[in-house]
Amino acid sequence: MVERLNGSQAILTLDPDPPTIGKVHATVDVLGVPAASLKGVTVRFSSTMPSMAMEGPAGVAQPVRLGRYTFTTSLPMAAPWTLRLQFSGGAVRGMATYKFAVVGPGDAAMAGMSSGDVTAWRTAVFGLFAIILVGAFVLRGDRRPATFGVFVSATVLVLIMALLQNRYAAPAMDMSSMSTMRGSGPMPVTLVTVRSGATGTDVFAPGTIQPYLTQDIVTRAPGILRDFDLYAGDRLRAGQTIANLDAPELGSQAQAANADAQAQAASARAAAIEAHHHAPVGLSIAQNEAASTRTDLSAAIADERAKNEQRDYWNNEISREQKLFSQGAVSQQELQDERAQAAAANSAYQGAVQHVASLQQQVEAAQSRTMDARATIAMALQQAESAQSQALKASSSAQAAGTLAGYRTVVSPDDAVVLKRLVDPGVYVQAGTPILRIAVVNRLRIQANVAQEDLDGIAVGTPMMARLSNGKILRGRVSSVAPAADPTTHTAQVEAIVPGTAAGIPPGGYVRVTLHRRAAMPMGELKLPSAAVVGGGSDAAVWVDDDGTAHRVAVRVLSDDGITAFLKGDLRHNARVVTDGADTLEEGQAIAEQHS
Repeated sequence: MVERLNGSQAILTLDPDPPTIGKVHATVDVLGVPAASLKGVTVRFSSTMPSMAMEGPAGVAQPVRLGRYTFTTSLPMAAPWTLRLQFSGGAVRGMATYKFAVVGPGDAAMAGMSSGDVTAWRTAVFGLFAIILVGAFVLRGDRRPATFGVFVSATVLVLIMALLQNRYAAPAMDMSSMSTMRGSGPMPVTLVTVRSGATGTDVFAPGTIQPYLTQDIVTRAPGILRDFDLYAGDRLRAGQTIANLDAPELGSQAQAANADAQAQAASARAAAIEAHHHAPVGLSIAQNEAASTRTDLSAAIADERAKNEQRDYWNNEISREQKLFSQGAVSQQELQDERAQAAAANSAYQGAVQHVASLQQQVEAAQSRTMDARATIAMALQQAESAQSQALKASSSAQAAGTLAGYRTVVSPDDAVVLKRLVDPGVYVQAGTPILRIAVVNRLRIQANVAQEDLDGIAVGTPMMARLSNGKILRGRVSSVAPAADPTTHTAQVEAIVPGTAAGIPPGGYVRVTLHRRAAMPMGELKLPSAAVVGGGSDAAVWVDDDGTAHRVAVRVLSDDGITAFLKGDLRHNARVVTDGADTLEEGQAIAEQHS
């Protein structure tokens, strides 16, 4: 027989199987869980005969090995029996219930009928002894055959009755193995109260009060502390002066940096004027000169071509005049005049060629000057950018020096209370030296360490109440839940932020925290131990205590993990439902709650 038990299986084996009247040896095996979780588990057994409301033997099973237990019990009657195994003392806990029938030889309704009644012969011996005593006394004075026949008949009758009783009468019950006979008395059961799924449960946890913020005030510049007279407990306002730093060199450094920044800015402006005004003018002049020279070159080239044509003309004319002179058509003087004209044309052409060459050189020089002007502009722009960068750097240095000089006054960043003074007045401190520890207490953090099994239903927004030792109560809502539990304490920190007050709430003090966590079930659902549910499917039901009697109420099981069942049914709020003993009840049977 197999029953579920907290995610495991509890298997009961009986020997003989089926069990018969007398001693029965039982073996219990727990499967489905690691062997290590079975260390320290104790198994107790108890038995009942529901049909006669009688309790049978009970005791403790003996461990054979991890996960196996045995015991021997005596079942004296052939009838339906219920055997309960209670597991405790280890990781496996709960109760497993088994139902079975005890049979006798020949499957008789009552197994003792065929086994005889040994008390019949004991009764017969006493009867015969009485007959012998009476017969000896009577027959001493009356020895008639009729009298003798009466005593013989009585002896035979006693023997016949003893034989019949031994053959057909039921044996006497072994009351040594049975406990109190209850008869029609109330059946002992365990009851639980029905709770609606619409209500949540409270979680209690230890907690502490912490300031909303704790910080160390540090100096941001070097110097000697002056006007520093705060002590623990003093209250500060945001922007209030805490101390002054005696460091006159910081002001001088700021002035020098400012002067350098102004000089660099002037140099940057001069470089910008050179890059955007003077250098472009030089380029324009070079470009105009180059254009004028190119114009002159074009005119010189045209003049050269014209003079070349004149030279060619006079050269051809000389050849013609020479032929005419040889023929006597022209005079010597005319020939000489023509040669003079040709020489002049050739000379003019040579002059034009030289002028063209000169202008070409001038054009190349003008182009070179233009390129130089462009390079000058580019260089001026670079110098202007560099000067601007230097000016910006000098300005930043001046601002930093001015800001550092401003840090000679140390102020409070928040409304706070002084926790501790870390240095004394008159001490020379470097930048970054902590001088005062303060705490912001206009808001407080309530931090509670909640056991990991109680975290279900606790989330951001869950109402929290913290009670101080003086009775004062702080209320708020959860603002954060730690994503992981501490591996040592198995708790997770839950925090809420609440308003602070002027006095009466010491940061770091102990408080008792109550968390009103949300219900884990939707409205209308009920939560009961799985043992309370009898039957299954459409026949699922629970037994309700109705003024001391058992009343069966049908339910619909929504989920059941073997430990807890979620269900719906016609159950009134705070109804009392039977858990242990529910599987043996009948409608209207008297029940009484048993207390452990």
